[in-house]
Amino acid sequence: MAEKQTILIAGATGSIGNAAATALARRGARVVLLGRKAEKLRVKADAIRDGLDDAGIDHEPDDVATLVIDFSDMDSVRAAADEALDRFPRIDGLVLSVGALIQGEPNVLPSGHQAMFATNVMGPFLFTNRLLERMQESDGLVLHVVASFEETLDWDDLQSFEARRPMIAFNRTKKCNRMIAGELARRYAGRISSVAFDPTFVLDKSDPDLKDRWPGGFAGFVWRLMAIFRAKPAAVAGEPLAELMLLHPDRASVNGAQFVLDKRSDDRDAAMHDEVEGSRLWERLEELTEPAPV
Repeated sequence: MAEKQTILIAGATGSIGNAAATALARRGARVVLLGRKAEKLRVKADAIRDGLDDAGIDHEPDDVATLVIDFSDMDSVRAAADEALDRFPRIDGLVLSVGALIQGEPNVLPSGHQAMFATNVMGPFLFTNRLLERMQESDGLVLHVVASFEETLDWDDLQSFEARRPMIAFNRTKKCNRMIAGELARRYAGRISSVAFDPTFVLDKSDPDLKDRWPGGFAGFVWRLMAIFRAKPAAVAGEPLAELMLLHPDRASVNGAQFVLDKRSDDRDAAMHDEVEGSRLWERLEELTEPAPV
């Protein structure tokens, strides 16, 4: 009997992350739900366990675990990564589904970082890097949940302190996610694999916190219309994500690829394949996530 794969899911209390955790658990993976609030993680974990029981799927209590982490706080990220390495001797996969759209930007944290950039880019980058050595032992796969939003990066204002519209700052973070996915694939080719996964527009319309995530103004109006007429249930993304994570026979063959749901994209994403800009971003993030001098 094959050993269960251990998959860590960042953003597991969100629509896509929760759908991915549910689908992975139903396929026999050991899932670790990562999020900022312990009680919300507990509720999500209990719901997944109840679903497994209802479906008659055998599982152990620790097959659905939780790990508290605040991706906007680099000290929290380091502590959570250390805890993950201590608790999980084998890490087969990491799903990065962190995508906070924070209103009222620029929102500057006590650390001096911009909140949305820290949450969506810096924290996931740092957490991934702290786990890379462990993941190389299991031919690990890092799956970046991405969006195709395009916004020019301002290298003199990478964190978007000067951006006057939250959507500009958000779109920049999503472009960074694609750039990191491509750069990770290049830097660690043959040791781990990195893929970008575009879930299209999915929403858990039953989420009571959904109203707090809409952007303001005209963008918010557009998003609400899309939610009514175009949004798909989160399971539409969770199922193919789980298939990609668990069932691909040769992970190296998908390294650097982009998927739109269950289809491998033939389009060459410029952000993912820009080696110069990708390397530049990686090096800037290494500098930004270094521990502050004591």
